[in-house]
Amino acid sequence: MWIKALAVGLLVFSFILFAVWQMSSGIANAKMTGTVAAKDFKPMAEPEKQITIHKGGDVRSDKVDGDYIITVEVLQKDGTKKSYTVWLNDKARYDAVKVGDNFDVGPYLVR
Repeated sequence: MWIKALAVGLLVFSFILFAVWQMSSGIANAKMTGTVAAKDFKPMAEPEKQITIHKGGDVRSDKVDGDYIITVEVLQKDGTKKSYTVWLNDKARYDAVKVGDNFDVGPYLVR
């Protein structure tokens, strides 16, 4: 009787370890750093007011002039490059990034 209980316990424990290992591989793949290949600003016909809720729960209202877009090329494991389009909602962040800089696209894709 106790042998069956031990076998079932080991089986459940093995399944839990496998599940945790599988879940962590997705997060590891989300950490992707690449090179900024292009920057693009698409102005709006008329600036709009956006209301955003931040992690701390505070609400902020900002005037948005357009879309701040960067293209980041990330080297894949097989040696090819994959382009990711990242929309930035902050003009200061957009201005700070230059073509050729390293940029981590992970936080923008995992949200």
